[in-house]
Formats: sequence, structure tokens, C-alpha cells
Amino acid sequence: MPHDIDTSPRGPWGWIGVWVREEKFWRDIGARVLAGVVTAAIVYAGALLLGYLHTPEIGAGLLLGLGIVACAGLVAGSATLVRSARARRKAGASGGARVVLAVVLLFAAIAIATGVATDVLR
Repeated sequence: MPHDIDTSPRGPWGWIGVWVREEKFWRDIGARVLAGVVTAAIVYAGALLLGYLHTPEIGAGLLLGLGIVACAGLVAGSATLVRSARARRKAGASGGARVVLAVVLLFAAIAIATGVATDVLR
């Protein structure tokens, strides 16, 4: 069976040259670097929040950032629930529970936003 691939023996430097030219190699490198950065960020954030690292400014900034992300996520979830309730109502089904849950999420977002604003103004 003929092969289109050159099967000549290569030294270690030839293997590196082949790897560097392959797209899959760079995809794997990128995925592993991204996984490492995400893991390091999670460990770092956990160490800050649990008090293992004593940098109050960074910890406070991290908590503010998490509060803003949580608030935005709750508002987005509330908007999604309201949209799905409207779609269910147009389809003839009841969407009352989704609206109630959306209102609860909105109140939670307001509470978090109030906490974040109070922290920023201190």
C-alpha cells in the first residue's frame, strides 16, 4: 500500500520541526496554557478569599468584581426567564412561576448591587 507521507528517519530536531508546523500541536499548546491560566486564577482567587494571601486591596477588588459579575448574571437570568415566560404565554402555557423567579432574581441582583455600591463608596 503506497504512502504519500515521507517516512524517512528523522533525528530529534526533525521531529520538532514537524511538530512546530502542525496546527494540532499549537491547538494542544493553547488549550493547555489556557487550562493552566484558568486553574491558577481559580486557586489564586480562592487563596485570596480564604485569607491565605494577605493583600486586602486585591481581595477587596476581587470581591467587587465577583459582585459585579454575579449581579450581571442575575439580571441576565431574570431577563431570560421573562423572555421564556412571554414565549410560553404566546404558546398557551402558563409562565407565572418563571415571572416570580425572575422577580426574585432581580431582587437578589439589586441587593448585590447595593452591597457593591456601598463597598465602592466606603
